[in-house]
Amino acid sequence: MSITWQGIPDKYEAGAAAVAALQPAPDFTATVKVVKQTTPGLTVERDGQDGMIAYDSPSDLMRAVTLWLGHARTQTAFTLTERAHYDTVGVMIDVARNAVPKVQTLKDAFVRLASLGYTEVWLYMEDCFEIPSQPYFGHQRGRYSQADLHELALAADAVGLTLVPAIQTLAHLRNLFKWRAFDDVMDAPDCLYVEKPETTAFLRQLLKAASAPFLTDKIHIGMDEAYNLGRGQLLRDRGLVSQEDLMVAHLKTVVGLCDELGLHPAMWSDMWFKMASKQHRLYDPDTEFSDDLVASIPPVAQVYWDYYHEDEAPYDRMFELHQKLKQPLIFASGIWTWNGLAPTVRTAQATLRAGMAAAAKAGVRDVVTTMWGDDGSEVPLRAAWLGLQTFAEYQYHDTVPDAWAAAQFALMQGRDYNAYLLLDKFENQLEDRPNMTIDDPGKILLYEDLLLQRYRKNLEGFDYAGHYAQLAQDLAGATVAEPDRPMFTYYAHLAHTLSLKATALLELQTLLARGPEAVPAVTQALNRLRQAMLVTIQEFRQLWHAERRGQGYEIMDLRLNGLIGRIDTTLWRVAAWVKGDDQLEELQAPVLEMDKYTSGPTGRGRYIQIISACGISQNM
Repeated sequence: MSITWQGIPDKYEAGAAAVAALQPAPDFTATVKVVKQTTPGLTVERDGQDGMIAYDSPSDLMRAVTLWLGHARTQTAFTLTERAHYDTVGVMIDVARNAVPKVQTLKDAFVRLASLGYTEVWLYMEDCFEIPSQPYFGHQRGRYSQADLHELALAADAVGLTLVPAIQTLAHLRNLFKWRAFDDVMDAPDCLYVEKPETTAFLRQLLKAASAPFLTDKIHIGMDEAYNLGRGQLLRDRGLVSQEDLMVAHLKTVVGLCDELGLHPAMWSDMWFKMASKQHRLYDPDTEFSDDLVASIPPVAQVYWDYYHEDEAPYDRMFELHQKLKQPLIFASGIWTWNGLAPTVRTAQATLRAGMAAAAKAGVRDVVTTMWGDDGSEVPLRAAWLGLQTFAEYQYHDTVPDAWAAAQFALMQGRDYNAYLLLDKFENQLEDRPNMTIDDPGKILLYEDLLLQRYRKNLEGFDYAGHYAQLAQDLAGATVAEPDRPMFTYYAHLAHTLSLKATALLELQTLLARGPEAVPAVTQALNRLRQAMLVTIQEFRQLWHAERRGQGYEIMDLRLNGLIGRIDTTLWRVAAWVKGDDQLEELQAPVLEMDKYTSGPTGRGRYIQIISACGISQNM
C-alpha cells in the first residue's frame, strides 16, 4: 500500500518524504494532490482514494503531510483547515551547556520539528563552533566545524526550516576565558572588554564564522545577563563607566559589524530593563526608559524571554514596555528542559498558556520556545517532544487545552501524553499543579550527600521514598513508543534509585541514635542504592552517547560515579564507626534549613550547590 503525492515542489520532495516516514506505513492506497495557496495556513482533505493538501509556507506543507496521514489512518473522509497565527514559530536548542548533539541527532530533530509546523530553529552555540583563525575557541567542547554547520543548515532547509545561529557577543563567555588566548579581550570572567580594538577584531572573526555556514542573514547576538559589564579589567583601566553607555556603544559596534556582513541581528532584551530599573530588577514592571536611551539603540530585534508566570498580567505589562523600545519584538517562551533531571511539564504548560495568550493580544508576530540545558544538560533531548508539540499548536490554535495537546501528540507523533506527563513528577511533588517555585526535589535527592545531608531539613515532611517508588512503577507500566523505550526504562530506574536514596538518607539520619544494631539496615540500604545507581548510570550513559558527542560526558561521569564513591566511603566509615574509629561528625552537625533558593516546599539547586558546602580553593 502506498501514497502518491502529486505537486510537491522538487525542493521539498525528499523532506516531505522524510516527514511522511515518521508515520506508520499506510495500509491503503491513495493519491494526494498538493497545491500552493495564497492565504496563511493549510487545508487537508480525503475522499476515499483521493486526497488534497493546500498550503502556504513550507512549514504548512510539512505539517499538512503529517496531519493528512494521521487522520487517514482512521478516517476515509475528512476536511480540516488550520490558519497560521505567526510569521515565525521557532525553537532554540541549547548546544553550549556541556552537551553538543550529534549532527545526525539534529538532522533527525529537524524532520520531526518540520512535521509539527515549525519554521525556524535557533542553534544556541556560545563557543561550540569553529572559528578557523582561533584554534582555542570551543577547543575540547565538542564544537561544530564549519562543514558541520553548513550540513545542518542544508538539512533544515530541505524540510522547510531556517536554521539561525545564536551566539554571544558580550557575556556568557566563561568557557571562552578558560583559555589564556583570549586574555586581551576579557573584562570580567564571563564578559568581553568592550570598545577595545582587539575585541572588535575578535568580534568580526566571531560573527563571520558564526554566519558563513548558514543560509540566512538572521543572527542572534545574545547580550543577556551581562551583569559584570565594565566591572573587571575595564574598571581598573578606565574607572567606573555607566553600563548603559557601555552597552549602547558595544551594541552599535556589533550592529555595525553585522551591517558589514549583511546580517540582521536580534538580541535578548533583559539588560535594557536591568539598567533602567530603579531597583536594578530583571524585567521590572516599573521600568521607565529614558528618551535618550530609546533613541540611542540601533536597529536590532528585541527578544523578550519569560518562562516564569502562569498569569497573563506580567506578560501584558512586559509587552507594553517593550513597545516603548521601538524595535521589532520577538517573544521567547520555554518548555522547561533545564530545571533538573526531567522536563517540568506542568510548569511549561502553565507558562506557555499565559505567555502565548499575552503575545497574541500584543500582536507579536514572531515567537520561539527555548530548550535550555542549564547545569549539564541532564535531560535527554527526546524528553522534550510533548512540550514541542504543545508550543507548535499555538501557531494554529488560539488556546491549547491539555486534551487537545494529548490528542495531537498521539495523532502527529504516536506518543502517549500521560506517559510523558509522568516525567513532570521528578521535579514536581505537587498534585496536579504546576511547580511555579521551580523546586527540583529529584535533582536534590540524587546529589544529596549521604553524610552531609545539606537539604535534610528541606526534605522533611514528604514521603520521597514512596513518591519515587510509585513513579518508578508508573513509568514501567507506561504506554511507550518503541524508539522511546530506552529513555523510559532509564527514567523508571532513576525513579527507583531516588526512592532507594531517600530510604538510605533516612536510615543514616537515625543511625547514631539507634546504635550498632541499626548497621545491618543501613548497610543493606546503601548496598541496594549502589546496585541501582550502577544500572541507572549505565542507562544514562547509553542515552547520552546515542544523542550527543562525547565531550561533556566526562563531567557527568565524575558527578554520577562520584555518587558511587560516596556510597563506598559511607559504608567504610560506618564500619569504622562500629569499631569506634570514626565519629561520623557530619551526622552530628546541626540540622539547618538550606537557606538558598528555597521559595518552594523543597528548594532548588545546581550540582555544585547541592553536593557540598566545601569547594576547591582557587588560590595558588
